[in-house]
Amino acid sequence: MPPLPLRRPLLLSGPPSVGLTSVAGALVAARELCAAVDVADVRGLVRSGAVQPWRPGAGEDLHRLAAVQAGLLAASFTAAGVEVVLCDVVRGQVGEVYRTSTAAPFVVALRAPLEVVRARAAASPLTGPELEALHAENAAVREVDAEVDATAALPAVVAAVERLWAAAGTATPTA
Repeated sequence: MPPLPLRRPLLLSGPPSVGLTSVAGALVAARELCAAVDVADVRGLVRSGAVQPWRPGAGEDLHRLAAVQAGLLAASFTAAGVEVVLCDVVRGQVGEVYRTSTAAPFVVALRAPLEVVRARAAASPLTGPELEALHAENAAVREVDAEVDATAALPAVVAAVERLWAAAGTATPTA
């Protein structure tokens, strides 16, 4: 059986607790050779002096830095013939970082009403006002390639994203 075509990198965005990690995990598991990059983990590499990415100033700077590094990582994986799914709560200027990245990810926003996200966020370390603010900020981001209603069951959301990603085009490894 010939290998599956190498898809361009996928960036899943949405508010916290919308299901980014769950959808990414299911997509990656279905591919032959695919990496999952949770950009929160990239931000977590900064151990000293780090602040939450939604904090003005240094937090926003750290979020932009993590997006740059995630884009480079995605481009490196793609060059080596490895597909990649990125997950990030894209806000404000971070969207521009991804749009201008050499990885050129296909951006899919997972959307759900605040009530749904709030119910899913029961164990989240975010305060109610933080969750609400991040949900509103993410909902305002419209520079995406596609949007998917994330209120359905996980298999339906994964299938919707899969269809979009399959139609998004292919990437060419360079290594």
